Amino acid sequence: MGEKAVPSLRRRRVKRSCPSCGPEPGGEEKKGRGNPISVQLFPPELVEHIISFLPVRDVVTLGQTCHYFHEVCDSEGVWRRICRRLSPRLREQGSGVRPWKRAAILNYTKGLYFQAFGGRRRCLNKSIAPLLAHGYRRFLPTKDHVFILDYVGTLFFLKNSLVSSTLGQIQWKRACRYVVLCRRAKDFASDPRCDTVYRKYLYVLATREQPGVVGTTGSRSCDCVEVYLQSSGQRVFKMTFHHSMNFKQIVLVGQETQRALLLLTEEGKIYSLVVNETQLDQPRSYTVQLALRKVSHCLPHLRVSCMASNQSSTLYLTAFDPLDQQMPLALSLPAKILFCALGYNHLGLVDEFGRIFMQGNNRYGQLGTGDKMDRGEPTQVPLCACSLCSTRECLYMLCSHDIEHHPAYRDLPASRVVGTSEPSLGAGAPQDPGGAAQACEEYLSQIHSCPTLQDRMEKMKEIVGWMPLMAAQKDFFWEALDMLQRAAGGVGQGPPTPEN
Repeated sequence: MGEKAVPSLRRRRVKRSCPSCGPEPGGEEKKGRGNPISVQLFPPELVEHIISFLPVRDVVTLGQTCHYFHEVCDSEGVWRRICRRLSPRLREQGSGVRPWKRAAILNYTKGLYFQAFGGRRRCLNKSIAPLLAHGYRRFLPTKDHVFILDYVGTLFFLKNSLVSSTLGQIQWKRACRYVVLCRRAKDFASDPRCDTVYRKYLYVLATREQPGVVGTTGSRSCDCVEVYLQSSGQRVFKMTFHHSMNFKQIVLVGQETQRALLLLTEEGKIYSLVVNETQLDQPRSYTVQLALRKVSHCLPHLRVSCMASNQSSTLYLTAFDPLDQQMPLALSLPAKILFCALGYNHLGLVDEFGRIFMQGNNRYGQLGTGDKMDRGEPTQVPLCACSLCSTRECLYMLCSHDIEHHPAYRDLPASRVVGTSEPSLGAGAPQDPGGAAQACEEYLSQIHSCPTLQDRMEKMKEIVGWMPLMAAQKDFFWEALDMLQRAAGGVGQGPPTPEN
């Protein structure tokens, strides 16, 4: 028998080739391994289709390898496929400059956790998420249910989602049902007390189409407050505002008979009105007066970005002006605060990096620090979230990253990075967030104007209290200044020389 000729099989391999990176080093010397094929020869739709099956973390990592994969992994086509894979029931991608990427990241990072109070035991439990929710923007637990607001304005009603286990621990009910309470909602609130027994009504700030006035055609969008029973989701009351008034947040303050509704406008002004909550379920109509809040009336230049409240107090987040001596003292945190929650005598803060800081009374372990020691300064807890809410039993943490919210700093502040003694070199050009350099010049001018060395020491102590430093750093500077002041006790009272 004659030998049968068998054709030689040559293996083909695919390599990544980026024009900006040049040819592969030593590529001409590699012989006998077949002709490489550049991935750029494949149709872009095929490459996007293949990449869309990668996990989100791997897509981001692949986009950091070269310029070509950065453009491919950052394209809306890839993120559209990823979004439909993560949330197949999502019908719309939302808004923004990058709608599909924003929608995919929102739904990939969304989560709602809670940690039960009670000392050193830390146990995080994740909720059963509504599949139709487009990310998580706000949430609120009531006596029996949980309400979640997503980024397209849909308010979800999770019925009987929290149950008690055999050991007395609160846990999520796996078979809980959820329905859509309303759409086009902006914000919502309930009784500000930590005891959920008092949260009988849910106040929803929403936008509704109102018929035009007589003699005109079409309709207008007006903001309104709708009141629902938390037990059944039935709407019992509605108040509509003039179309020129645009609000973005609502909080409640006061008792049921004198319930004050605080409304924050897009311009940073605060208006209030008072209702009698005990009469909301009665079929009647009446007119309420909307008045400008005292903080916006006395300080018209002050722009409020966020509000938080308890039964008798209200907390406002504003921009800090270091040159304005009438402003409250700045928080001793080196980053921008985006969200706050106010308890009976403690508060929680969330900065732009998602870090959680707690401050105040910790008698029942409500700060989540693992002990029952009070905190006089904001103390970071090892958790990450974008929003907080607490009850008597639990601390709730909401996570959902929005790429439209850019941080004020490109890197974490150097004083907060473990093992870092100098600012990051990759942060780009030097920046002056909040006018820090100008404030330091003003501080030096105030110190120079003091006539004696003792006055300058006292002024320096006062300035240390103004600066956004950590509590340990402030204590160090104050103690050091006291030592120098005691050592210089015999110095004359005349003005010091320039060398001093």
